[in-house]
Amino acid sequence: MAGLTFIQDLAVVMLIAGGAAWLCQRLHLSAVVGYLVAGAVIGPHTPPFALVADLDRVQTLAQVGLVFLIFSIGLNLSLSRLRNLGFSVVAATAIGALLVLNVCRAIGWAAGWSATTSLFLAGMLMVSSSAIISKVLEELNLTHERPGQLALGMTVLEDVVAVTMLTLLISLIQFGGDSPPPLLPTVGALGAFVVLLALTSLLFAPRLLARMTRQVSAEIRTLVVVGVLLSLAWLAARAGYSLALGAFVFGAIVGSTRYKADIERTFSGLQQMFGAVFFVAIGMLVDFGVLREAWGLVLGVTVLAVAVRPVACALGLVAVGNSSRVAWQAGWFLTPLGEFSFIIAQLGVEAGAVPKAFIPWRWGPRC
Repeated sequence: MAGLTFIQDLAVVMLIAGGAAWLCQRLHLSAVVGYLVAGAVIGPHTPPFALVADLDRVQTLAQVGLVFLIFSIGLNLSLSRLRNLGFSVVAATAIGALLVLNVCRAIGWAAGWSATTSLFLAGMLMVSSSAIISKVLEELNLTHERPGQLALGMTVLEDVVAVTMLTLLISLIQFGGDSPPPLLPTVGALGAFVVLLALTSLLFAPRLLARMTRQVSAEIRTLVVVGVLLSLAWLAARAGYSLALGAFVFGAIVGSTRYKADIERTFSGLQQMFGAVFFVAIGMLVDFGVLREAWGLVLGVTVLAVAVRPVACALGLVAVGNSSRVAWQAGWFLTPLGEFSFIIAQLGVEAGAVPKAFIPWRWGPRC
């Protein structure tokens, strides 16, 4: 019976997502909006419309969708394109993150919050959503334009910022803020892990793809690539990082080979299907009860996110030499907050460092 319930839930998610995406297309809106609204309508916090019985299994599928979405980002942002973006994108990302950090510290000081609460707010606002941004840019046909490339480059690099902030915040909770958190060793370990992952993929991925292209069918090649992708995502998660990290590194490596177009065509259907499940699952997390109780704080943080994030990112891009027009376009693309924001907010609530109103979502089981 559990299997039948899961099939029922998946059918509901797919049909509702398809209908919502069609309606948004008719209204000239992004399909992502439809997916999120559909998830909020059928989620467990909106009775009597709670149509999905087993949310945990749907969220598991959503994690798979996240892996495919980030893999597709890596395919589009190959190593050659990352080299073309250059050090300036790294510098712009760092400048934007520092601006958000200092603005949140100033607001926290004015509101009488503790330094830890201000850091949690900054951590939530520093990170954008690679999945949402990539989907919106794809629908607007801006993935290969300069502002879109800058936005995609910055949103991927912000995952490193998120890992760094998580390290800082976990250390502050564990040590009560009395001891300096070991950031440098952690960032060094992250860099070493990424280099190891990239070198391993560079050594084996091109040879593996070349051999499979000559000797096996497209079906077998797809199965092997999916297996390697999920394995690297799992390895990154087991190492203490995100699923997205392993998926992105592998995607960037595959995107640098001459087999990119073939792999991209093969994975487009998987990415679309599981990506829709991912966005619907995000919509299911919205708890309107918490939103109603803390509407003032939610509104304030929303205004802060919409006002501070794009401005900080745009200023960072201008500071490294981009034109103001391109910088502001990329900055607005970077407005959506990322999945790491949910995790940072939940960490703060569980530790008692921030009010419960900071997280009007009920995130699924912790990995």
